[in-house]
Amino acid sequence: MRIAAVVACVLTATHALQAPPTQRTRLHKKTRRPAPLATPLSDEGPVTLTSSGDVVSSTDAAYDAELAAARKERAKERLEKIQRINTLAYVNAGVLAFVALGVAYELLHVDVEAIVALYTYCLPVENEDAYRLATSLDLLARLPMDSIHSYEALVPTNPIFYKACTSGVAYTLGDFVSQIYQGRNLKSVDLARSARSGAAGFVGHGPLCHFWMVWMEAHLDFDGAWYGTGFKVFADQTVWSLYLNAMYSFLIGSFALRNPRDVWEDVKATSWPALRSSWRFWPFVHTISFSHLVPLDLKLLWVDAMEIVWVTILSKVANDDKVAKLDEDPEAEPVLAVLEPFGTDPALEIELTREFELDASLDFDLRKEDQFDEKKLSFELPKQIAEAAWPLVVMWPVIFCTFQAEKALAGTGML
Repeated sequence: MRIAAVVACVLTATHALQAPPTQRTRLHKKTRRPAPLATPLSDEGPVTLTSSGDVVSSTDAAYDAELAAARKERAKERLEKIQRINTLAYVNAGVLAFVALGVAYELLHVDVEAIVALYTYCLPVENEDAYRLATSLDLLARLPMDSIHSYEALVPTNPIFYKACTSGVAYTLGDFVSQIYQGRNLKSVDLARSARSGAAGFVGHGPLCHFWMVWMEAHLDFDGAWYGTGFKVFADQTVWSLYLNAMYSFLIGSFALRNPRDVWEDVKATSWPALRSSWRFWPFVHTISFSHLVPLDLKLLWVDAMEIVWVTILSKVANDDKVAKLDEDPEAEPVLAVLEPFGTDPALEIELTREFELDASLDFDLRKEDQFDEKKLSFELPKQIAEAAWPLVVMWPVIFCTFQAEKALAGTGML
């Protein structure tokens, strides 16, 4: 909790350091005049005599001085902005390094200390080096399963809190991956946005998913029948999926202090895309998630781990599509660089961004703003619902096969 508090403070400072958007001012270009030599008097008032013999009035000279001052001020603002961006990059790098080292310490410090002790003290064995190497490799090989067993033993002590932390970490990492896909680097990555995403996962996903999974196990399991898993998946991918999308959008909008009406418009616009995107992946994953292969206390950990895998896959596919589109139309790059976040969960964020980028009808031409259609930010509704819902049909044979495999493993004593 101390580490979480420190990270929250640093993220707040990072958000404050981000450069505010500035308005670019175009200054009228004038031909540079030769340097003045003298300022004689005339009937029309003070004038300036240049080396070429031209006479320039004091009004033009004042305008040139004002123009030079404006250019100097603009250069100063650019320099300050660059300095802020560089400072932000150092802060972001520091935050990421701190988090990475903290996670690595929590996961590895016991085993690393044991390995160091092996090489520090003398051992009562014939071949000490071989024993040390074999023991070190065994400790590292057992680390993943040991971590899972430790988590499984820890969750029952306070299931709501630890599952909230699990979803918070998953959503933070997922949003960070989606920002990397969108072309952000250390100078432009919005760690405050990732923190808001993690907070939404902590508040709205982890705790409520705990109660949702407990409720499904109590009311949709049908005494262990194989089709019980199918009903769980169907309920999760319809009612619960719509709730999660709305919840996440409202929480992110609240944390960002957005107008509730704007957030509600986003919810309505992204509800169908969220379902369609979810159906391409989660029905097949949940044939395992909601079966008895995964213990109840580990179900949310499995789902959140698969969420990160899904975001990574989407990022890779979307990035390849983006590169291909830029190869076809290099002039599209300036338009793709100004995409704003949609305020949805990380997976849907990538899907909507990809759909926008690959929409050829937008023509990637900022001069055609009068032809722009905001509905293009969302997927087109399918001509028939079956085109999108086929995974909810195909999953039933998969569920039956998974159930038979579960029975076989139980017969061998592995479950």
